[in-house]
Amino acid sequence: MIESDIKELKNIEEFNSIGYQYTIMYMARIHSQAEFLFTKVLGLRGKIYSDYEASEIIEAFTIKTICDWEWYVEKMIYECLKIDTSQLSQQLELDLPKTISNDECIAYLNGLGYFDLKNVSNLKSIGKKILTEKNNPFQNISSESRNHIDDFYSLRNYVAHKSNKSKRTLVKTYSKYNQNDFIEVGDFLLLKSDETKTNIRFQDFGGSFWLASFNIMEFLYPKMYKWIVQEEKTYNTRCHLRFNYLMEISPNKPK
Repeated sequence: MIESDIKELKNIEEFNSIGYQYTIMYMARIHSQAEFLFTKVLGLRGKIYSDYEASEIIEAFTIKTICDWEWYVEKMIYECLKIDTSQLSQQLELDLPKTISNDECIAYLNGLGYFDLKNVSNLKSIGKKILTEKNNPFQNISSESRNHIDDFYSLRNYVAHKSNKSKRTLVKTYSKYNQNDFIEVGDFLLLKSDETKTNIRFQDFGGSFWLASFNIMEFLYPKMYKWIVQEEKTYNTRCHLRFNYLMEISPNKPK
């Protein structure tokens, strides 16, 4: 990190926006969770944690992962809707004030059942209904991330409900990943995503949530996104150093 990078950062107005702070806080949570799981749980697997215990911990984190994601996207919907309600007005056939408060956003959207999120495909559909095109960051989520997160919802649903319906959906999801025999979700997520890689499946799914939030940052806060990636063609170590710096100076460090 050089002095000119830090000086440039201080002049970016987006840095102080509430939505950006929510975004970096959420991304920091994912990063912190990954460090915990892979250095303290998987690193001690077979020493302190049995395979069964590691699987149970991973399953518990499927619930937390979705909870954190839905917390984040709700916050971002409020941030985007409160500055322009014209699309929601059109959807409801009402003449709403163009700008509204957070509390009014909550009242409208909870009352209309818009926060019964099922997956990213559903989130994108909701975004089109209630957000103007220029204030809809969910359209920028990549297809790869959308597909991975949608599949992760089916894993979470089975962990949460253990119903016959959720099991049938889970089996269909497993087939996409060449998992033909039924195994528990934790065991599935602990398997390597590919025999040629060192990553386990949970890392790949977790990376999709991180990438989706990075897509949202690129859409809503392009100057902050540009500050991270600079002129790099791909996200690399230099980008990650700048991202780590943003986590360190964020006033909303995850607890």
